[in-house]
Amino acid sequence: MVERNVHKDSVIPLYHQLKEILREQIANKTFKPHEQIPSEPELQKKYGLSRATIRKAIDGLVREGLVYRRHGKGTFVAEPEGRQTITLDSFSANMRALGFVPSTQVLEARLLREEEPELAQKLGLEPGEQLVRLQRLRFLDGEPILLATSYLPASLFPGLDEEDLTGSLYLVLAEKYGVTPAWGEDFIEPAILSEEEAKLLGANPGSPALLVERHAYTADSDIVEVCFSLIRGDKAKFYLKHNS
Repeated sequence: MVERNVHKDSVIPLYHQLKEILREQIANKTFKPHEQIPSEPELQKKYGLSRATIRKAIDGLVREGLVYRRHGKGTFVAEPEGRQTITLDSFSANMRALGFVPSTQVLEARLLREEEPELAQKLGLEPGEQLVRLQRLRFLDGEPILLATSYLPASLFPGLDEEDLTGSLYLVLAEKYGVTPAWGEDFIEPAILSEEEAKLLGANPGSPALLVERHAYTADSDIVEVCFSLIRGDKAKFYLKHNS
């Protein structure tokens, strides 16, 4: 089997390439459960990446439950367990299927040059590259439920900020630009609504909420969107089905 390497000229972020290499090595039993994976210095030397990039890749595997750290010992492969696949369906279509009437208000759609290195790295952008920032308020039966702020590479989606985005964003990406988000990673954490966020969501400032950070990819693992969604805590409910 030919071992994969990272490609520094790829649009895929370096940390994500390394994470997928390590994920593949875990899947094919190059590293078995409870076996130690190479240390950060060893991975730096092998792949020619920065310490921060190595750590970001491993942090992602830790969050996904594929590896675990032992203080002073290193990083080890976790026991395999049932995992939930994230399917990137349309919010509107899903909500209609559940009997709700969904609607969307576009609050912002504009081009910008992102100055936050972490966000630029997540999207695989070079310094100074433009991206599209979309902020949309999602409603169910006329009640505000979710505030979504999406960032997408402008080079992939020219003119996206001028499109009608009151429906499915992913449908627009597929039909107009030929780019279909196929899978994603969701990172969920508790949050507190600011005064401005609470006003938009019809809640009280300081109310609990859930923050979902989604990274959406094509079937070829090209990242196309980073989205931060704030969901009202009193309206949030998740359903996960685990197959044995």
